[in-house]
Order: sequence, then structure tokens, then C-alpha cells
Amino acid sequence: MRTPLTEGSEVTVIWLSGTEPGVVERIDDAGRAVTVVTEDGTVLEFHLMASTAFVTRDRSARLGPP
Repeated sequence: MRTPLTEGSEVTVIWLSGTEPGVVERIDDAGRAVTVVTEDGTVLEFHLMASTAFVTRDRSARLGPP
């Protein structure tokens, strides 16, 4: 079972060609959208998919454990 995400949690952003550390900045009230700030300051929004994975709308990145 995955550890639930909380604001301030460290995560790994998994791109198609690599990985980058990030921190959860915000989780929406329903828990279906997560805003992450990467190490270089990029702000990304991830959405919960039916597979229980959080991915960007364009599916170019997903969240992984730190």
C-alpha cells in the first residue's frame, strides 16, 4: 500500500526521459489533484487516474516515491 500524500511530502517526478525531486505544495479537497514544485521551481499539477497513479494531463510525467 502506498503512503498517502500530504502537503510537504517529498516525491519524485518521473518524466519520460528522467526523474526530478519535488515537494507536494497543495492537495485539492477531494484528493484527486496534487500540485508539486520541482527542485528547479517548476510547478506541475497531477491528477489521480483510475490506475491510482497521479499523472499530468498530457501524461508526460507521473509521481513516484522520493
